[in-house]
Amino acid sequence: MFAIAISRGSLSAASKLAEGLKEKLGGTIVTREEVVRAARSYGLGKTGLREEHILKQHVPGFWERYSDARRHYLACFRAALLDFVLKEPIIYHGNLAHILLNDVPFVLRVRVNAPVENRAKILVDKQGLSETDAIETVKEMDQQRMRWTQFLYDVDTRDPVLFDIVLNLQRMTIDDAVDLTVSEVKKDPFQPTEKSLKIVRDLHLASVAEIALMHSTDTYGLDLKVRADERTGEVVIVRGPVLEEGAVSDDIIRTALRSVKKVREVRIEQDRRIT
Repeated sequence: MFAIAISRGSLSAASKLAEGLKEKLGGTIVTREEVVRAARSYGLGKTGLREEHILKQHVPGFWERYSDARRHYLACFRAALLDFVLKEPIIYHGNLAHILLNDVPFVLRVRVNAPVENRAKILVDKQGLSETDAIETVKEMDQQRMRWTQFLYDVDTRDPVLFDIVLNLQRMTIDDAVDLTVSEVKKDPFQPTEKSLKIVRDLHLASVAEIALMHSTDTYGLDLKVRADERTGEVVIVRGPVLEEGAVSDDIIRTALRSVKKVREVRIEQDRRIT
């Protein structure tokens, strides 16, 4: 079993890399679009967030108004993504997994960088654009994708610190990139263990519990952090330091979690840090 998360740029060679890895390693190729479709079963559509909608907004305070919807979106996406990880070996390419799976030790996080000119050539060949127009189109697509991911995470998702390996296709071929990635994913740190698989199962239950809290009108938007132990079915809810004890009753929180089948016990704590 393995999990590879490839972060791609617009029109990059990530899909070719994924296909080459599948040929050598097996597993299933999973795209961001497939995870989005799967996440709808968790209520992704209820978040009201769509990438093209977000990118057009420049009104001051817009990001703050959508902060709860952002948490909701990420919880749904994470739950669906973890379903794929638990089911079979996956080769994911998109822009979210390397951050959402950051707590999973065996995930190999890969960044693919391809020259703008090479990516623009795809548009020249497929759409008949001039080289100048194609380059401008690629740059705009990159900017839009960066704005979307920065909205979701408030970080520069291209930061090399976020990856285990960065592949520069200006200096290597796709075959070289495949061989390098295959060699890396076979190393001990990227082999799943019972301990690391438990982390995945715990994260999945915590994500589903967080979604349930977001679906309840009584707990939506509240500063509630979630931890879970899938083996015991215990979910720990930590009230944030700015959410006063008693602001929402324990019974209301427990009621919101009743729909989560694997939850057997709910423990509620108060974060008493001084803010």
